[in-house]
Amino acid sequence: GYILLIYFLVVLYALCYWIQSPIEPFLVDRLIKNAAEGGAKDSQSEAMAAYGRIKSFFSLVQCIGSLIFGYILDLLGVRIGLVINFMACALSYYILSITDSISMLYLSKVPGVAVAGFLCAQTAIVKLTDEGPERLRALGYLTSAYTIGGILGPYLGGVLGSKGDYFFGAKLAVAGSIFAASLVALLPSDLGTRKTPAKKKATKKKETCGGGQESISWIQRAKEVVVYVWLYLFVKVVTSVANSMASASQPLILKNELKVDEAQMGLVMSLQFGFGGFSNTFLLGPLSKALGGDVSLVVRNSVIFMGIFYLIEAAIFSPYVKLITEGDGYKPFIFLGIAMILSTFQYALGTSITAETTGIVPKHSQGTLMGIEHSLFSVARTIGPTVGVAILQGYGISGMAFACGMVFMFVTITWIVFRPRVHIAKAQTEDGAKLKTK
Repeated sequence: GYILLIYFLVVLYALCYWIQSPIEPFLVDRLIKNAAEGGAKDSQSEAMAAYGRIKSFFSLVQCIGSLIFGYILDLLGVRIGLVINFMACALSYYILSITDSISMLYLSKVPGVAVAGFLCAQTAIVKLTDEGPERLRALGYLTSAYTIGGILGPYLGGVLGSKGDYFFGAKLAVAGSIFAASLVALLPSDLGTRKTPAKKKATKKKETCGGGQESISWIQRAKEVVVYVWLYLFVKVVTSVANSMASASQPLILKNELKVDEAQMGLVMSLQFGFGGFSNTFLLGPLSKALGGDVSLVVRNSVIFMGIFYLIEAAIFSPYVKLITEGDGYKPFIFLGIAMILSTFQYALGTSITAETTGIVPKHSQGTLMGIEHSLFSVARTIGPTVGVAILQGYGISGMAFACGMVFMFVTITWIVFRPRVHIAKAQTEDGAKLKTK
């Protein structure tokens, strides 16, 4: 029952989070034009750059918050973490709803330091499930719950924004966040300790560490996490740079090059969420079983295929490949088709990394692991949007896609070189743990 409530909270969280997303590039454009007093010579270029900087700023804020928030979850629990998250969301959306300048838009991102709803939900699922297929399936459903909110939010926000009011969606998000915070009271205060087997395992690990959870500092927990799963963290942060380059560029490509309006922008984002969520829900579990249950193979294959499709996109939109792109009518379908495929592998990659790493690190450091993962993801998104928009302005869709593809090829080579050593390290860690238990 508690897992179902977590899923519902994630739906609300994602809906409120994404309801303003299709409007933001249009809002930035409007604010830049209003501030120009008569219009800048190249307001579109300035708006593109400003949009990239705002995305990077928000990611920097979340990077700081995620790093701390995982440790807070380990100490205070998921319920308190969720309350903090939803109240921070409400404050952020309220400031957004009264924004009349770029400075106010930046200010609306500051409460994002405590916005970590998906991190809280992932930690709850990890604590309520056992390692292996059960956890992978539960994390897959969690991503699907987020996808439902991700489908409803952009579409609803796009439709509302197309009526001329760019702030009504933010006002709805304030009410939704407060309602979600009230539902958190239904969760148990001792979330994560209700499953007896999990509690016993955690107790054993506490003993081998020489004390209770509270006696282990954040630095010790972080050191454990890095030693055990450094390669997975490397994969997550580097691939996230490329993905954030593409995701920040996509709304600008849709708005400026493919000429979509607010409602169409929301529809495109919703379709992309839906396609990725469908694949994640119905294909990730069977794929993992088909590969012998080794989730690391799903990680590797997702990285390889994303690199391939980014390079295909670069070739198709290259000025040297004129046969396919000669007619402008083909561009939206090609671009969106590749984006849908990439989103499928991106969902599989993120879910698989989380499922694998939480099975490797000790239970007492799982919240810290989740915080570090989200923080690194935010670091990548701090770099990616500004770089991606700059490449898009200078080299177009082809240049941006080529840069993303090369990043994934680099990660693939790194994985092939270091992956066997990680297997050995993991085996040695497991053997050591068994010896200590005996």
